[in-house]
Amino acid sequence: MPKSPAPLRPRRSYRAPVVLDVDAQTQAVADPVSDFTRGDFLAPSTPAVPAPAASSRRAALEAERSRPRRAQKAGAKKVVRERVVVKPTRLSRADRRAAAALPTTVPETHVSAGPSVADPRDPRHPRRGIFVENRRRRSFHVFVLVALTAFFGTAALPSYASTGEATTAGSARTALAVQTLTGGDATAQVVSRDGLGIAESPQALDSTTNSTVSPTVQALAVQLMGAVAAGRLVGSTPNHIPEIANLAEGKVVPNCGVDYRVLQAISVALDNFSQVGISDINRKCTGQIEGAGTESAHYADGGGHAVDFYLLNGSALTGGDSRSVQLIHLLDPLVPSGTGLGQVECRASISLEHFAPFSDTCNHLHIDFLKSSGATLRYG
Repeated sequence: MPKSPAPLRPRRSYRAPVVLDVDAQTQAVADPVSDFTRGDFLAPSTPAVPAPAASSRRAALEAERSRPRRAQKAGAKKVVRERVVVKPTRLSRADRRAAAALPTTVPETHVSAGPSVADPRDPRHPRRGIFVENRRRRSFHVFVLVALTAFFGTAALPSYASTGEATTAGSARTALAVQTLTGGDATAQVVSRDGLGIAESPQALDSTTNSTVSPTVQALAVQLMGAVAAGRLVGSTPNHIPEIANLAEGKVVPNCGVDYRVLQAISVALDNFSQVGISDINRKCTGQIEGAGTESAHYADGGGHAVDFYLLNGSALTGGDSRSVQLIHLLDPLVPSGTGLGQVECRASISLEHFAPFSDTCNHLHIDFLKSSGATLRYG
C-alpha cells in the first residue's frame, strides 16, 4: 500500500513534549508570575530532541500510541475503572409456575376497573379479551360458514350426479321408481328420474340378445338378488340363479340372458309368497336339452324366455295344486296376450284371459313368454 505524502505543516499535537526536571533548578523564585515560566530559570535535564515528522497518518497514530503515559503522582489514589452491567432479574420456570398457581393479588379497585385489569388470567384482561374471545367468535363463524357451504352445495347437486346409480344399491333405488305404461298390446318400460319419464324401448329390455344390460333390467335383477340373499328365492340343480346375478352386476354373458318378463313374473311371485323356488330359466346357458329340446322357450332365440316354478312357501308344485292355481290367477291379468302356460292336463279347467295353456309334465309350473305379444307385464 503506497504511503501518503507528508503534510506540509506538521500538526501541533504530534510535537514531542519538553521534559523538565524541577529539582535541577539552580535557583528558585518566589514570584508566582515568573516561577517556572521563564526559560532562563529552567534548566532542562537533557536537551530536547524534536520528534521526527510523521510520514503518514498511520505512522502518526502509531507514534501517539507508543508515547509513555504520564507517571502517576505520588500519593495519588489509583483509579480503577470497572464496567458495571445491570441485568434485570428473571424468575426461573419453576418459580413462574408457582407464581401462576397462586391466587391473584390484584386490588379490588383494579378488578372493577374494566378493561384495565392487570391480571392476564382475568377474563376482562385486554389481551385475553382481544385474542381469546375473538378467536372463539372467529372459530364459530368459520364452522357456520363451512356448514352452510356443505348444505347448499349438496342441495345444488343434481340427482344424476350421484355415483350410487352405478352400484348395486343405486340400481335397487332406481327399481323403486319403475312404472309400466300400457297402450293396447304394446307396452314400454318407463323409469322416473328427477321428475322426468325416461322410456326404454322393448328391444333394450331383451337381455337375451343385446350386448348391454338395460338399467331397468339390472335394477330388477338387483331386487331379486336381494331376495336370494334373504333366502326367499332359491334355485335347483342345475342352478339358474347365476343368470340373474350376471344381470344384477351389469354383465352380459352370451347365451345366459333372461327375458325381462321372466324377471317380472318372479318378482310377482315374491310379492305374494314368502319363498319361491325356480328350477329352470335359460337351458342354453347350462347346456340342457330337455322336453321340447332346442324349440323350447328355455333354449330357443337365445334362451331364457321361460321360467319353471317348482316351490312356493316350501311346498312342491304340480301345476294343478292350490298354490300353482293361486299364482296363475295372480299372473293372468298382468301377462301379455299369448303367454304360454303349461300343465293344462294337471288341473281342472279354469277361466283365463291372457294365458295360452298347453300340456307339460306335472312336477312344476311352466310360464312361457316366447310368443307373447307384449314386451313387459302390466305390473309396477
